[in-house]
Amino acid sequence: MLETEAKISAREKMEKAYFDFLETVHYSKITVSDIITMSGVSRTTFYRHYVDIFDMHEKIAQRLSEKIIDECLSKVITSTQKNEYFDEIVKIFISQNKYIKLISGKNGSRLFFEAMYREISKRLLPHVSEVSEELSFRLKFIAIASIGVFVKDILDNREHNTDFIDICKRLIDIESLIGGY
Repeated sequence: MLETEAKISAREKMEKAYFDFLETVHYSKITVSDIITMSGVSRTTFYRHYVDIFDMHEKIAQRLSEKIIDECLSKVITSTQKNEYFDEIVKIFISQNKYIKLISGKNGSRLFFEAMYREISKRLLPHVSEVSEELSFRLKFIAIASIGVFVKDILDNREHNTDFIDICKRLIDIESLIGGY
């Protein structure tokens, strides 16, 4: 998620510190002091970007989901061969795998997947009926692939309580949302 630039922004420094902490600490236990100490930014700078750690977690999850959807859309729309965009979309998820695991894993939350679901609902599904059959198929593929990542995470990393099972059932019923595939 961090961009490689000669000059790293304060937000990127804070996000790097945040992801470093997520490797060992649950996000609810990370403090603003932890982030500002590790990132070397001031408290004022932190509060210029975020209200608190929970806001930071939510904004990072939202930006990561937006980035993945943007990259997927770019690949789907620009690729000329079917096999090419499948591979490209898989590469996008693999390239963000570390961040997805940290923000949604045992020290994270399901906010990333909820953000992905919102992005899919808001940006992909409304356009399925407006585009060519080929592009419609590509958009559906992104939606189903993204939701598949969510369901796999739940099955691999979460307790199978009623809330998660209900979410999985809703997501697996994506066919009703997108009109079959």
